[in-house]
Amino acid sequence: MIIKISRPFWSYDVQKTEEWLASMAQKGYELIRINRLTRYFYFQQGESNVANYRIVFDKVPNQSLSKGLLNFGWTKVLQSGKWYVTMNKLPLEQIRTFPDREGIVKHNKKIMYIFMGILIYLMVALLNVILISTIAMSVSKVGHFNVFNGPYGFIPATALGLSIILCIFTVYSLITLNKTNQRLTGEFIQPNKQNGQGTSPLKDRLSKNEKKRLKSSGQLVMKWKLGWMYAPDRLEAWLEGMEEKGYNLYSVGKTGTAFYFKKGKPRKMCYCADLQNTADTNYFNIHTDSGWVCLYHSSSWSQKWVLWGQEYVPGEVKPQIYSDKLNQLKLARRIALTYSAMFLPLTILYMYIIGLNVRLSDYADLDRLEIINLILYAILILMFGSYVTRTWLYYNRLRKLHQ
Repeated sequence: MIIKISRPFWSYDVQKTEEWLASMAQKGYELIRINRLTRYFYFQQGESNVANYRIVFDKVPNQSLSKGLLNFGWTKVLQSGKWYVTMNKLPLEQIRTFPDREGIVKHNKKIMYIFMGILIYLMVALLNVILISTIAMSVSKVGHFNVFNGPYGFIPATALGLSIILCIFTVYSLITLNKTNQRLTGEFIQPNKQNGQGTSPLKDRLSKNEKKRLKSSGQLVMKWKLGWMYAPDRLEAWLEGMEEKGYNLYSVGKTGTAFYFKKGKPRKMCYCADLQNTADTNYFNIHTDSGWVCLYHSSSWSQKWVLWGQEYVPGEVKPQIYSDKLNQLKLARRIALTYSAMFLPLTILYMYIIGLNVRLSDYADLDRLEIINLILYAILILMFGSYVTRTWLYYNRLRKLHQ
C-alpha cells in the first residue's frame, strides 16, 4: 500500500523533516518518492526500521555518495532535483561521518535574500502610501482622505490585504530559515565543542550556582560593549587590556554585547573579531587547527561576526589570523562598505522625509505627532550616520598603521 502525505514547508526545517522520516520508518513506512511541486511525500508500507536520515542539497546532478559516507553506512534513498535523501541504519553514536550541510545553508541564504528584497520593497511601498496619504490629507479641503471609497475602492483594499499576507509569509520564512541555518551551522561547530574548544578558553564550565557565587563576590564581572562591530580594533585592544589586568574573558552573551570576565592571573591573549559573509566547517576547522578558540559567533544570517582568542607566551610573536596587511585592509574596507550599504540609504531616506515635512510646514502647521516623528528621524540619522563614520574611521586607522 502506498500513501502520500503533504508537507508544504518541509525544506524550511530539514532537521524536523528528517526526524519525521525516522518516525515514519519506525511505523513501517518506507520513503519511495518526493514530489517537490506538490510537496507530497510517498511511502510504501513495509517492515518497521530504525534509521537516521540526512537531507542534502547539491547543485551537481546525480552526485553519488563519497566512499567515506558509504563506509559509515550511508545510502542514497532517492533524489528529487538538487535535493536527495540519505539514510543510515547504524546507531547515531556509531556514526562518525555525516553528509555535508553547506549546500542547504547556502540555498537557504539565497532564498532569504529574495525574501529580504520582497520585504524591503513592501516596506518602501507602505512608506510611500503613508507619505502620499499624509500629503493628500494635508491638501484635502474636507480634512480627510479615504482611498477605499468609490467604485474601484476594492482594488486598493485587495492590494493591501495581499500585501499584508505576503508580508506575514515573508517574515515567517525569514525567521524559520534563519533558525534552521543557525542549527545547521551549529553542526559545523559542534565537533570543536566536543574537543573542549567550544565557546570559552576555560576548560571548566561554571554551574549556575557557582556563577551566582562568583558574581556576588566580585570574582565574575560583566561589562557591556555596545556597537563594537563598527570599530572591532577597539574591542580587540580593550579585551587584551582586560587580560593584562587579570580579567580573563570567560564568555560572551548571546547578543555579543555582554562580556563576562573572571578574575585570575594577567596573561597575554590575542583577540581577533572577524566578519564573514558565511562561516562553514572549513573556516572553523582552519582556525581551530591553528590554535585559535572560537569565543563568540553571531547568529545573523546575512553576515557572521566571529570572535577568536589565543593565548601566547610573553616575548613571543603575537599570533595573528590575518598576518597579511592587504587582507587586513580588505577586511576593514569590506566592513565599512557593508555598513555603509546598510545604513546610508536609510539615512538619506530619513533626511528626505524631514526635508519634505519642513516644506509642507509652509502650507500647514505641524502637529505634535509630526514634530515627535521629526525628532525621531533626526535621532536615527545621527545614530546611523555615526555607525557609518565609525567604520570608515576604523578603516582609516588601519590604513595609517600599515603605511
